[in-house]
Amino acid sequence: MAKAPDGLNNPRMKTALGLFLAFLAALPAWAQQSSRNGTWEVYLGPVFTDGKSYSFEGGSSARTDTGVGFNFGFARNIDRHWAFGMDFGWSEQDYRATVEPGPGNVFGARTINGTIESSTLRFHGTFNILPGNFTPFVTGGLGWTYVDTNIPSGLPESFCWYYPWWGQYCGTYVPTHDTTKFSYNAGAGLRLDVGTAVFRFLVNSQWVDFGGSYGSASALQYRLDLGTKF
Repeated sequence: MAKAPDGLNNPRMKTALGLFLAFLAALPAWAQQSSRNGTWEVYLGPVFTDGKSYSFEGGSSARTDTGVGFNFGFARNIDRHWAFGMDFGWSEQDYRATVEPGPGNVFGARTINGTIESSTLRFHGTFNILPGNFTPFVTGGLGWTYVDTNIPSGLPESFCWYYPWWGQYCGTYVPTHDTTKFSYNAGAGLRLDVGTAVFRFLVNSQWVDFGGSYGSASALQYRLDLGTKF
């Protein structure tokens, strides 16, 4: 009896070969016509935002770390190709900024650390390129993004209210620099339908229109959606 080549006796090679054969066996099922036609779907999952360097008027600059967030959404599959829906996403990023002094200021540049929080509400359209259970897709959307720098914009403010069962409660709030601006996005990814389950991996670029001398700022995001159809 002929002896198998040494490479095929390697445990890692056997595992890789097994995964490859499983992938080939699954291809016919993935190529079948998808059942998503005329269904609704809901999904949620993590969002990771790339770190980026920014330059501002007056010479100030900032560098954000990789951000982590969460996305929730729903969509209507008009047919096997087109879907329209709405997303709500939240994320936060730590940053380090160098703040340059204004004209005539006797103090030099300062370095500050902080956390930016952002949340986005968007309406989107998605085109699934193939009609099968496994397909690449492209997507785009429009909406609004709220950004909170967590940089104090005034003195602490006190407030009180009455709970129905616990009575009066008082606390302190520090106002911060924040804004809500128009935003838009475009992305591409891969989708897999398994029964009623939906798995999507998406690379998404989002632009926020701050206006003025700064204009638009972009962020590259990676998203993994886990959902279900009904």
